[in-house]
Amino acid sequence: MDKSLGKKLSRRQFIKGAAVAAAAPLMIDTLPFYGTLAHGSDEADLVIAKNGSPSQLLQAAMVPLGGMERFVKKGQRVVIKANIAWARTPDQACTNNPELLSALIKMCYEAGAKRVAVWDHTCDNYQFCFSRSGLKEAGQKAGADVLSGHGRNVYKKVEIPKAKKLKTAEVLRDVIESDVFINFPIPKHHFATELTLGMKNFIGIVWDMEQLHKIDLHQCIADINTLRKPDLVVMDAIRILTTNGPKGPGKTEDIGEVITSTDIVAADAYAAAFFKHPKTGKPFKPEEIKFVKNAFDLGLGQIDLSKVRIKKVSAT
Repeated sequence: MDKSLGKKLSRRQFIKGAAVAAAAPLMIDTLPFYGTLAHGSDEADLVIAKNGSPSQLLQAAMVPLGGMERFVKKGQRVVIKANIAWARTPDQACTNNPELLSALIKMCYEAGAKRVAVWDHTCDNYQFCFSRSGLKEAGQKAGADVLSGHGRNVYKKVEIPKAKKLKTAEVLRDVIESDVFINFPIPKHHFATELTLGMKNFIGIVWDMEQLHKIDLHQCIADINTLRKPDLVVMDAIRILTTNGPKGPGKTEDIGEVITSTDIVAADAYAAAFFKHPKTGKPFKPEEIKFVKNAFDLGLGQIDLSKVRIKKVSAT
């Protein structure tokens, strides 16, 4: 007899097991749109959660990935790279959903995080961005430090050995030195790169953002993503901006999804289809977004969704 069978489950193990059991009936494994999906693993590579409040969507999206406890351990320091770049209100879909940010922070603390810091290098005045977006208030109420990259003293110059063009950059020191790095993007239209997705959110960790535009924006986006792979991607696709991005205001669409993934290329490949190509009128193919293709070529993730373990869940 295995003696381990006689041991009592800890409260945390019991709760985690119960959550998995509760979510299991909600799994929807048939997604014809994505082609042949690779199932058979207990943990997915990409999870799509629909039907629920922001908090419910996040809870549902994390279960098939193994829960937040897979990513955040007791005593660790977590950095969340949010999108707070513009002085817009939450309903304009230019910045993250405040309720979702709050839920993400709380989940990190529940998993044992010692400290959670939310960062962005804003394009508009950081005080206006933080206030008007509602993200500073939401983040602080949840117990996080909400910090701005407007001062050069918070950056560290680093080499980027795997880069093709962006060989060095000054990046947020906290991102480099944190124990856990979570990328928290919102999909949007973008005038220069067609779309803003997960990988483009990395521009906000760089001091000289104009430098990337001058060199080769698409390649620099891929290059900066070689510096530190996010431990987790939480994509806020509750409401997205479909025109006049990234600052807006423009047309918005209520997608009502939260996507979680361990593969940032796959997450961007999936989210690209939310938007239509201006010439064809059809949903973007992943390879039509140059930085996604460049990142795939650098080995940063899988662009072919038929090779990704995807699960679709309903939060309610």
